[in-house]
Amino acid sequence: MGTIGDLELRAGIGPSPAERTAFWQQFHHLDGQACLDAGVAELRRRIAAKEGLTETAPSKRRGVPKRERLPPSTAEQETALQAYAARHGRRWKSILNNVWMGGAPYDDGGTLRGLRNTHGPTWLQSYRLAKSKPSAETVIAPVEPKASSGGEDM
Repeated sequence: MGTIGDLELRAGIGPSPAERTAFWQQFHHLDGQACLDAGVAELRRRIAAKEGLTETAPSKRRGVPKRERLPPSTAEQETALQAYAARHGRRWKSILNNVWMGGAPYDDGGTLRGLRNTHGPTWLQSYRLAKSKPSAETVIAPVEPKASSGGEDM
């Protein structure tokens, strides 16, 4: 691999402190190892582009659908989605999507608004509510036969 200086030269970064600082300044918001890793990845990308090669390290994101990269929804978010669906019925997703885009009824609240900001409308389209399992406390009423009107023979 060589040194960082070797990578910088191969990538076309000049040897002067000003040129090197200008390159690394774009990663200053990252801490420690993350800063170094991001800089080295960018240097390798530039080298590959300069030398007409493909990326030296395959991207971790390649081949992974975007919705799989999203953080899983929390129990609070799931509960809020369940409640919203119960409140708005069969078309709850289209209503929520409309609210997320700025339309009425403006009843999405903080939890669902946060979910919009982290996951977005595309995620909502493919989202499926979890099937609710009947609890032991749920009473299922027995089906009673219909009363006859008296005109039928038995």
